[in-house]
Amino acid sequence: MTVKTKNIITWGLAGLLAFAFLGSGITKLLGVDMQIKNLESWGYPVWMRFPIGISEVGFAIGLLMPAYRKWIVYSIFAWGVIAIYTHIQATPPQYEMLGGPILFLLLNTALLLLSNSKPRP
Repeated sequence: MTVKTKNIITWGLAGLLAFAFLGSGITKLLGVDMQIKNLESWGYPVWMRFPIGISEVGFAIGLLMPAYRKWIVYSIFAWGVIAIYTHIQATPPQYEMLGGPILFLLLNTALLLLSNSKPRP
């Protein structure tokens, strides 16, 4: 893969993930009814929407800053594990909601692999 191709794919993945995290974080911070209901079904207090929303908006910003991207990618792995656990332990378990965190983790893994690969000139 050439440097140009790698950069295009990397920025595309980072932008896609950033857009998704920004939307998720903003809806939590604004207190959208769906997000409140989700937090309650997960057994979290409603005030948890603030730290979760802020971290998701932070992920969005950090993904677009190449100097911090690797740290953000590792943080997203932790977020993904917590999200998967949250959906499994919810009452009732929300197996149908596992697709989102799993997709985020797959895209995140691709971003990490691209960041660590040595481009061909």
